[in-house]
Amino acid sequence: MANWGKTWWGEEFIQALERYMDYNRLRRGRSYSGPERLMEFSIKGSVVTANLKGNKNPYFGVYSTPYYDAQIRFVQVQKKHWNEFLNRLGSNANWVAHLLLGEVPPTIENALEGANVRLLPRNPSEIKAQCNCPDWANPCKHIAGVYYRVAELLDHDPLLLFELRGLDRKKLLQAAAKSEFGAALASGESQAEPNIEAFVQESRFPAVSSEISELDPSDLRAFWLGKVLPADLAASRPPPPISILPMRRGGDYPEFWNDHRSFLDSMSQVYEKISKSVPGKKISKGAGLLVDR
Repeated sequence: MANWGKTWWGEEFIQALERYMDYNRLRRGRSYSGPERLMEFSIKGSVVTANLKGNKNPYFGVYSTPYYDAQIRFVQVQKKHWNEFLNRLGSNANWVAHLLLGEVPPTIENALEGANVRLLPRNPSEIKAQCNCPDWANPCKHIAGVYYRVAELLDHDPLLLFELRGLDRKKLLQAAAKSEFGAALASGESQAEPNIEAFVQESRFPAVSSEISELDPSDLRAFWLGKVLPADLAASRPPPPISILPMRRGGDYPEFWNDHRSFLDSMSQVYEKISKSVPGKKISKGAGLLVDR
């Protein structure tokens, strides 16, 4: 079964629905968000459509497996309110930095409320949902399954929230990048990018010491083997200037990461162990990963 609410935006989405929907009916849809039930799923603008597999029920005369079509439409926020939000966005470096990394910080709600924008739905009028199943209540378990699937997507891609509510992702990121803080961040990231090829070349083929010219040419052993390397050579080498920003673009839960723990937190523990390790020795198990130097 899929995990929901691994990030605050995925969890907040479900909790927002629970505040005005029947809790028990909504929870029934959890088993309908997986691939065994969700036959088709697509998002176009603010409209989410899905085809779901139902259950046979001879008691109600359903003798073959039924399939139902469900649709959820998010009411879009007016453009004037989005423009007001974008104008407020550049005043906070924290908001800009997180958005450019594909994240939505909880504090951004201050900018949203100041612009009269509701990112998360707060009442039934903000989401229009329908399904062609015989269940008259809303949400039925098929619609609820689609809600949970959306929550799972928000764990991987929280910026989807803005698109569902009518703000184009490209416009959002452009506004963040053009702000004073966004321009500074972009400049810092470009400077932090290392020359990986040069670093690998240097690591594999260290510069030849000038002391080799002082060796006796007649001493073949000294010519080929040189002098014994100092024991603290590895410790004296500074760490490579590799920026973490590219890795953070995928967020805590990128598509390939299925663990309940944050990808960034796990990799941070692994890198810390590697940086403190002795060359040639095996790294102990850390953050669920086994790494050899």
